[in-house]
Parts: sequence; structure tokens; C-alpha cells
Amino acid sequence: MAQGSRFAWITDDSLPRSEAEWDREVLRTERFVAIPSVGALVPGWTLVVPRRPLRNLSDASPAEHKELLGIADIVAHSLGVHGKQIFCFEHGGRDVGSLTGCGVDQAHLHIVPLTFDLMEAVARHADGSIAWARPRVTDSPLDLLPWQGEYVAIWRHADRLTMIGTVLHPTSQWVRRVIADELGIGSEWNYQTHPQIHNVDRTLAMLADLRALLVP
Repeated sequence: MAQGSRFAWITDDSLPRSEAEWDREVLRTERFVAIPSVGALVPGWTLVVPRRPLRNLSDASPAEHKELLGIADIVAHSLGVHGKQIFCFEHGGRDVGSLTGCGVDQAHLHIVPLTFDLMEAVARHADGSIAWARPRVTDSPLDLLPWQGEYVAIWRHADRLTMIGTVLHPTSQWVRRVIADELGIGSEWNYQTHPQIHNVDRTLAMLADLRALLVP
């Protein structure tokens, strides 16, 4: 799986690092790497990617879940000073080339600062392609991820109110579409056609305090 993923440079240390603007590391830990998101619809949009091949985060170990939540706290703290709500989400695909997984074939968590409530936006945009369970508050949102089937998971960082949806009809970048619509830029949802380099650069600036801690 590592060789086929666009994140192969993260999951296989023997490969050369990506030179793309959006693949500059802002944080590296024992098990994860954080980078700006290509196609960032807002400044601060960050991805956290496991350093071993994983199709989705439900397959991660308890130790990886604990470390990932800690990383989300660190990134959210850096982004939170800008006065926006922080949301985390994952498109949990299971098959190679899955539309749910956005064709990346590697697990990754999105951490996004927004001026609106993503939970409410998702409810407004519900279209029957995802069956959403009732939101609940939990100390560990990752523990709610289903072991089978494809899913979309969203939680609000401030209180960890969590929504888990079972995918009925796979749609590429479903949450990104919702966010783009809420921002009034619905046609720019696709990261492959709209890389949003200006927001990538602003994300790197917003997380400069974390980048300064990286060991060269």
C-alpha cells in the first residue's frame, strides 16, 4: 500500500521526501507526521498522517489513537489562537482507490479551523449518502470508529462532540464539499483541481511555532 499512496514518502523512510509545497512537515512524532493540506479551503487546514501504512484510522492501535489525539490537541492549540472553532474529521475508506478515502489509500486526519459549526453544516447537507448516528460527547472520538464498512467521522475539538456516519453511497471528498458550500466557493471543493496554494502558505505561517521544534 505504501508504494501506491501519495503519502508513500511518509510511510516509507527509504523514499525521498516529497518536495511539494503542501508536503512540508509542521510536526513529526514517533508514529505520525503533520503537514498542510493540499486544497486547503481555509488557512490552517492540517493533515496528520500515520508513518506506517494504514487504510483508515479505525485500524490504528490504541497507542496510535492516544498519540493522534495528543497531536490534534497540539495543532488545535496553535490554530485556536486565531479565534476559530477547530474540527477534526476523517473519510474512512477501506478499499484501494475508494471514493470515500479520496483515492489516497492512506489514513489521515483533517484538522480544520472554521468560522461556522461543521456539525450543523453536515446536518443541513445530509443527502442520504451517509447514515449519521446521533452525535455524542466522548473523551476518545477515535474509539467510536467502526471496525467494518466505510465511514465518515467528525468531532469538534473543544468538547469532542462526535458524529459517526456509515457510508451508503461513496462520494469523493464529501466533507470538503460541505465546507466549500458553506464558504460560498462550492466549485473549489476538489483538491486535485484547486490546490489553494495561498492557504497552504498561510497554514505554514500559522504553524511556524511547531515547525521551529522540528529537528533538521
